[in-house]
Amino acid sequence: MKLFYAHYPSLENAFVRYVRSERTDALAPWLVICSSGLVVSQLKNRLAREFGAAANIHFMTGGALVSVLDGEAPGATLPLLPQDNLRDFLIKNLLQEPGLNRYPASRGFVQAVKSSLRDLEDSLAGPDVIDEYVRTASDTALEADKERLIWLNRLYRRYLQAQQNVPGYRPYQAAFERALAQVEKSAFLKGFKQIVFYGFYDMPGRQLELVNRLRGHYPVAVFAPYMNHPAYRFARKFFEANWLSSGGENAEVDDFGALGSAAKSVFSAGEGINAPGVQIVSAGDASGELFFTAKEILRLVEKEGYSFADIAVIARTATPYQDELRRVFKQNCIPLNASFSYPVTHYPLGVFCLNLFALAQNGFERNLVLSVVSSPYFKHASKNKWRALISRSLVNRDFSQWQDLLPQTKNYDPEFLSWLTHIKDRLEQLGRAAEWGVLSQEALALLRELTDEETFEGKEAEIYRAVCERIQSLASYGVLRAQAQAGEFLEELSDAVRGLTFNEAETVRGGVVFTDAVRARGLSFKAVFLLGLNDKIFPLLMPEDPVLRDYYRYVLRDVLGYWINQSLDRGDEEKLFFFAAATSAREKLYALYARCGSDGKEVSPSVYLAELARATLINWQADCALRVSGRFSEKLSAVAEDFLTPKELSYTFIFNPENAAKKYELAQLLTPGIKDALAAAGELAKNGPLNAYDGVISSGAEIFAQEDKLGFSPSTLQKLGQCPMRIFFEKGLKLRQDDDPLSRQELPPNLRGTVYHEILKDFYEDLFKRGLTHDLFDEAALEYLNQAVEKHYRADSYRQFGIYPVVWELLLQNIKDLLGEFVLADLHDQGDFVPTKFEIPVSLEPSESLPLRLRGIIDRVDIDEVHKLFRIDDYKSTRKGTKDLASDIFKHLIFQPFIYVLVARQLPELKGYNSAGSCLLAIAPKYHRSDLPPAAFEDVLPRACQFLVLLTDYVKNGVFFINPDDKKCQYCPYAAACRRDSFKSLLRARKSAAYKSLQEAVK
Repeated sequence: MKLFYAHYPSLENAFVRYVRSERTDALAPWLVICSSGLVVSQLKNRLAREFGAAANIHFMTGGALVSVLDGEAPGATLPLLPQDNLRDFLIKNLLQEPGLNRYPASRGFVQAVKSSLRDLEDSLAGPDVIDEYVRTASDTALEADKERLIWLNRLYRRYLQAQQNVPGYRPYQAAFERALAQVEKSAFLKGFKQIVFYGFYDMPGRQLELVNRLRGHYPVAVFAPYMNHPAYRFARKFFEANWLSSGGENAEVDDFGALGSAAKSVFSAGEGINAPGVQIVSAGDASGELFFTAKEILRLVEKEGYSFADIAVIARTATPYQDELRRVFKQNCIPLNASFSYPVTHYPLGVFCLNLFALAQNGFERNLVLSVVSSPYFKHASKNKWRALISRSLVNRDFSQWQDLLPQTKNYDPEFLSWLTHIKDRLEQLGRAAEWGVLSQEALALLRELTDEETFEGKEAEIYRAVCERIQSLASYGVLRAQAQAGEFLEELSDAVRGLTFNEAETVRGGVVFTDAVRARGLSFKAVFLLGLNDKIFPLLMPEDPVLRDYYRYVLRDVLGYWINQSLDRGDEEKLFFFAAATSAREKLYALYARCGSDGKEVSPSVYLAELARATLINWQADCALRVSGRFSEKLSAVAEDFLTPKELSYTFIFNPENAAKKYELAQLLTPGIKDALAAAGELAKNGPLNAYDGVISSGAEIFAQEDKLGFSPSTLQKLGQCPMRIFFEKGLKLRQDDDPLSRQELPPNLRGTVYHEILKDFYEDLFKRGLTHDLFDEAALEYLNQAVEKHYRADSYRQFGIYPVVWELLLQNIKDLLGEFVLADLHDQGDFVPTKFEIPVSLEPSESLPLRLRGIIDRVDIDEVHKLFRIDDYKSTRKGTKDLASDIFKHLIFQPFIYVLVARQLPELKGYNSAGSCLLAIAPKYHRSDLPPAAFEDVLPRACQFLVLLTDYVKNGVFFINPDDKKCQYCPYAAACRRDSFKSLLRARKSAAYKSLQEAVK
C-alpha cells in the first residue's frame, strides 16, 4: 500500500501528481473511493481541468463499493433491514423484554440506543469479548457502572440476533460479510489497475476491515488528510495506528490558501502572521450575515471578475441558514448549487396528515380541528362553511364540548358534528388492538378519503406518496409482533411519519455552493464565506453518548482493539472541521459572526473566531472592524445601489421621502400604487394636525347616525373614552372580534356575569311576588336563592359551557357561596327599599342638552313606596371604581350609575317617584356597595352631559384619534391594525385639540 498524507489542498495536488506519474496508459481503469459525494465532484472537476478528460477513472463512496461487491456475490439475497421506523420498532420491542426493560422505551431513548448500537456494529465489537472483559478484567473505573455495561452488551447481543431473525430481511452485517468474501475473487475489482482511497482521516472498524482486505489483494494507494498540526489531533491516533504503520510520503507543501502561513499558528502557540485575504465580519444577526454575503458575492462577480462557481458559503450546520439563504439569494438573483433537507413538518401537507391522525390524541382541540378543516388538502364540499362555524363556536377542546356547544353556535350545521363523530369513531378504531396490516390499511383509507389530491402542486405528490408508503410500512411491524397494542398504532404512525425527510435541490451548474462544514472537507474555492462563528454554533457542543458512554468506548478501542471513537473526541474533530473550512478559501476568506440571536438577545463570538483573529493579526473588535449594522436603513445605505434589489432600492428611497418620487421615477419603479403610498407616507411623517391617516374622516356623521339610531350604550361610551380609534375599527370599519373559546377548567368573566344576572333576577323577582323582601330569615333566603340557581343551572349544565363535570360542580358551589353572601348582605342593606323591577331595557331620546340617544339595561330598580323614591342598582362581578362614583364618570369612565338614573327619571312607570340615586353592587370577592347620591348626581349632571356630548362629537365629526395614554392597548382586539407604534401618529394625537379636550374633560 502506498500512502500520501497532507492537508486537503496539498493532498489534492499530490493526487493529481500521482495520476500524472503512475497512469501512463490514459485508458487504464482506476477506482477512486472517496469520503463523500462532494469530494468526488471536486476531484472529477480537478482532473478535467488538468487533463482535459479523465476517462476510465471511476469514482464511488465506500458504501457504494460494499453494495457492488454484495450484488456481485453469487446466490439470491433478501433486502437489507432498513434504518427507518421498522428498526426503531425492533429496538423498542427489545427494550420491553424482561431483563432489558431497564429504562422506559421512549422515542428519544430508542433513537439514542439505535445510534449507540450502530456504533457498536460498525466497530465490529464482539459481545462475547465484551462479556469476557467484564468478567475477568480488574477495572476499578468500571466497577461502579458495570451493571449498565452488562445490560448494554446483553441488549447488543439480542439486537444482533433479532436482526437475523426478521423475516424477509437481512442485517447489513450479512451484506458486509458477503462483500468481504467477494473481495479476492471480484471481477469488478480485478478490472482496475489501481485502487485509491481518498479523503479518509477516520474510519469505523467495519470500513477499516474492508480497506485491509482490499490492500491484501490489490494495488492500493491511500491519500489521507493529515499533517502535524493541532487541528489534526482528532485524526492522529487513527493515522498513526492504521495508515502510518505502512510508511508513507508527507506531501504537505504548506498550501493554506487565503490563510497563508498564518494557518500554522491556528490552535497553536505560534505568533500571528498577517493574512490580507482574511476578513472578519460582524453582523447584527444571522439574516445580517446573509445580507452581507449576498451583496459581497455580487460585488466579487461584477467588480472583481469571480464566477459564482468560484464561491462557497459554508456553515457548521446548514439547517439554521437554509430558508433565509434561499430567500436572500433568490431576491439577489444569485444561482445556487446546493441541496437542502427538510422534515415532513416543514410542508403544510405533512402537517395536515399528522394533524388528521392526532385529532383524537389531542382531544379534538379547537385549533387542531380548525387546521384540518381549513387545510387546502381537506376534501369536503362544506369545508368553508364548517371553517366559519368552528371560528364562531366557543369550543376549546374535548369531544364533549363539541357536542354541547356546537349546537348553540349561530348557523349550526348538524352535518359537521356528524362528520366529527364519524372521524372520532374511525380514529378510535385505529386505537384498538388489531393486526398491523389491518390498521395500516384502515389508516390509509381514512387519509385518502379526506385528502384532496387534485390540489397538489410541485413536490406535494411526492410528499403524499411518501406518507402513504410510510403508513403502509407499518404493516411490516407484523413480522416482529402480530398485533398492535391498544393505543399503540397511532403513536407509531406519528413517529414513523415524523421521521420522513425530503431533499430539495437547487443545482444550477456554475452556481454558488452552499454546504455544511462536514461535507465541505476536501473542497476548495477562490472565495469562502464561513457563517455562524458564534459560541455553541461553531464549535458545536458534543455531549457524551448517554448509552455507550465514553469509558466504554475507551475500553473497546484502547483495550480490546475495536476502532470506535469517544463522543468527547468529537470536540477535537470540530477543530478539524473549522480548519478545513477556513483553508478551503484559496484567495478570500470571510469569517462572519452575529451579535444577536433570533430572539434579539446578545450572543458571544466563537472561540474559533478569536483564534483566527489572533493567528491573522486582525483586531476584530476595533471600531474600524467590518460591521454590518442591525438597522435596516444603515445596512442598505452601506451597499452600492448597483447591488440592491428593487425592493431594497425602494426602501432607500422611502428613507428620504422628500425626493423619493423622483428617485422612483429615475429607477423606472414609480407605479400608481407606489405614488399613493408615497403620498400616504408623507402625510404620516408630518408634524402637523391630525389627518386622514389618524382617523380623521368625512363620514363620521354617518357612523354617528347609525349608532344613534339604536342608542349609545355605556360600554360603547366607555370604549370611546378609552380610545376613539377603537370605535372607528368597531363601528366604522365593522371589524369583528371573535369570541374566545371556552376553557374546560373555568368560566369566562362575561359568562359568569350572565349567570349572576339570571340567578339574581329570578331570586329578587320571586321574593317581590311573595312580598318577602324584608320578612325573611337568612336560611329561607338561601333556600329561595338555591331554587333560583336550580331553575337555570343543574349538575349537568356543564354541557352548556363545555366545562369538565367535576370543575362545573366546584364552580357551581362557588357561585352559590358568593351569591349567598351577596344576597344576605344586600337584603340587610335595603332599608325602606324593595327590589321591584329587574333587567329593564331602557332608552333616552335626544334632547337639547344631550343631543344623542342613550340605551342600556338596568339590572334592578328598588322602590321606597313610603317616601316615593327609586334607586338604580347595577351588579358588578368584581369591585369597580371608587367611593366617589361622580368622579369615576371621568376618571374611570364608569357611566352606568349616572346614565341609568338619567334614563330612569323619564320612565313612565317611575312617574311620581323621585330619584334616590344609584349604586354599584359588587359580588366578589365579597359584597360591596358604592353610591351615587342624588345631590352628587345633580352636581355632576351638567358636566357629565357635556362629557357625553364631547365623546359622541368625536364620532359625529369623524375624529377617531389614537389615545396615546390608553393603558389597555395590550388588550385591544384591533392592536394589529392600529398605528400606535408610529411615533409621528402618537405625536400628532398628543398635540391635537381633540386629545387635549379629552384630557381637560377627565381632570
